[in-house]
Amino acid sequence: MPGLFGIVAKSREISPQRLRAMGTRMADVLRQMPWLRTELYATEYFCGGRVHPAVLNAAAQPLVTADARGRVWFDGECRLDGRWTLTTPTADEAAALVADQHATIASADGVFALAVLQGDRQLVLATDRLGFRPLYYTETPQWFAYAAEVKALLVIADALPAIDETAVRQYFAFDHMLGDRTWWHNIQLIPPASVWRVSPAASTRQQYWSFDDIRREPCHPKEAREQFGKLWEQAVHAYRRPGRTPVLLSGGLDSRLLVAELLTQGQGADIVAVTYGSTESPEVGPARTVAKRAGIEHRVCDWNTANWWHGREQAIWQTDGLVNANHLHPAIAMEEMRTGTCYSPMNVVGDLLFGGSHLEATAPWSEVRQHPEQLMARRFVPNPFVTLDEALEAARPDIERTASGPSSDCVHLRQRVRRYVLHSPGCFAPYCETVFPGVASEFLGLFLGSLTDDQRINHRFYNRFLADRHPRFFANLAWQATGRGLWESPHVRIARDLKARVYRRLGIRRRKTPSNQWFVDYPAAVRQHRVRERMLAGDLLIDDVLHGAARRALVNDADQPLAPESLIAILTVETYFRQVIGMASVVEDQARAAPQQGRIQLTPFAGVDAA
Repeated sequence: MPGLFGIVAKSREISPQRLRAMGTRMADVLRQMPWLRTELYATEYFCGGRVHPAVLNAAAQPLVTADARGRVWFDGECRLDGRWTLTTPTADEAAALVADQHATIASADGVFALAVLQGDRQLVLATDRLGFRPLYYTETPQWFAYAAEVKALLVIADALPAIDETAVRQYFAFDHMLGDRTWWHNIQLIPPASVWRVSPAASTRQQYWSFDDIRREPCHPKEAREQFGKLWEQAVHAYRRPGRTPVLLSGGLDSRLLVAELLTQGQGADIVAVTYGSTESPEVGPARTVAKRAGIEHRVCDWNTANWWHGREQAIWQTDGLVNANHLHPAIAMEEMRTGTCYSPMNVVGDLLFGGSHLEATAPWSEVRQHPEQLMARRFVPNPFVTLDEALEAARPDIERTASGPSSDCVHLRQRVRRYVLHSPGCFAPYCETVFPGVASEFLGLFLGSLTDDQRINHRFYNRFLADRHPRFFANLAWQATGRGLWESPHVRIARDLKARVYRRLGIRRRKTPSNQWFVDYPAAVRQHRVRERMLAGDLLIDDVLHGAARRALVNDADQPLAPESLIAILTVETYFRQVIGMASVVEDQARAAPQQGRIQLTPFAGVDAA
């Protein structure tokens, strides 16, 4: 997604001209759409800035501190001093958050990335407590660089880094990577809740918050529901903006809760609900019913086996190939989200944090914490490259480093949810700013500190809250998981049962989409488009990493059929690698045309013809 970028020289070996050329290349690759703005700032030892849609942090940056010694870049939203008001902090406020080793930034809340240049060569970087605004980094003996997207770091490298084989195993086993990994060695995410100080003399890395900081303060579920209602009302109000607001509306509970609260607060006339999915999926019908009940504009992006790949190549590039395109569903709705204010709130953690949908009743967290990698067993995707045992072994080091806090959900927030924030906001980022009511520290404290896992598991707490707070939208209106309301009145239950009996009596069968294919029939799509055959028709770059295993799996598909998830995983990474090599070729051509800027030579993987 667009955002911050920068490079700081560690030595005098890099001229200011070359430094500026490298920063310019970073900015150019981040600016994927013509309406995005670029801000570039350069000194003798630093070049950086941001690429942004001028929606959330519209004013020009860097911000300058009162003493004129600090330059600040801020991307995202922030609450200071417990105020339920979103803001871009002033330069002095932002600099004060990272001014000393005591991490005053722990008192801030929100989803953001922050860079502060103190003087000429003292750089401070900070991430929010959940890491939902990504910052990637890489460094050499001569320079340190950071960016909101991996490609902005690849474009300044002297050669493509080696592939991280552990990341490869994790990707095929779980549809995403764990910890802070990317496809590449020496390019990683800056961890959540981090303050990094970078200078030629020394660098320090500090974690200012962890899930272990959440205190256990039990309260009765009724009291918790009242507290949740107040917090949710405050959060949604803080995230409101005047004007036409695009909001994703699925067939589930989380987006419906957001729409219901916006309506309660009087923003119904400004909402444009956007739903994507095939007509057979259980997403579109419930969303259409909710939009009709709410009286709001509703746009449906019909997704079918003919257009199933529409927008996904662009989405793969925007998300740096880090998530299986099987999950890049929002790509079909990118253009629709560039509507009105181009600003959209999203209840991104509701199902997990509020609903407890990832919790398991097999063992208490105190026991699971001894072997936290086992949490990923349920998320394992059968594939021809990595067994479950190999996948868990590959997961162990990254999971163990982050197995903290009062609930197993802390691991899922740190791993799966953090990565999957890429697939909606990452797709939309050049088109629409996405913000997240519901992730503030007060929500984490309530659901992970005041409620037990037993109280949250299987939506026990969440469903009661929804039915009580917004009965108009949850009591009798069906949701996609069950086809029923959460608290149906007797006449509605009788009507539904009667309808089902009539259908059975008449022999009418309603077509059902497989439970793991909520949006489009992927098996039919890959067959219709001959995905396997088309990949076999050419060279497979991924085979250079998998030592021929991808081609063998595709060839053996008749005897051992590949699951659509695995087939699309291969297609995703193959698409991404070809995009990277294409970018490398363009950069080489540009460097030849302008050698005075400091030519870099990006080389493809060993044995792969870049042409």
